[in-house]
Amino acid sequence: MKWRIASTGRVYDPGESTVVYFDNDSGDTHLLSDFAAFVIEQFDGQSLSAEELVDRISPVVESGQFPDLASALHDVVMDLAALDILKRV
Repeated sequence: MKWRIASTGRVYDPGESTVVYFDNDSGDTHLLSDFAAFVIEQFDGQSLSAEELVDRISPVVESGQFPDLASALHDVVMDLAALDILKRV
């Protein structure tokens, strides 16, 4: 199964542990973790599977930061889907 961005949005990073995501289509504003914002950036206009996300993110994640990266990504993807930021394709 692949995922893609449901609508393009804008990210405001105040340099803290969270970022503000504004969804242009819905007008909704969401407070996301830095990790969730980083996951969104990985899509870059294309659809990605969970395995492709892990392959893209694992080289840049510090060892020990996420003991189970696949599980952490699954949780973030589900959260982003619940917010209508990501959708299945």
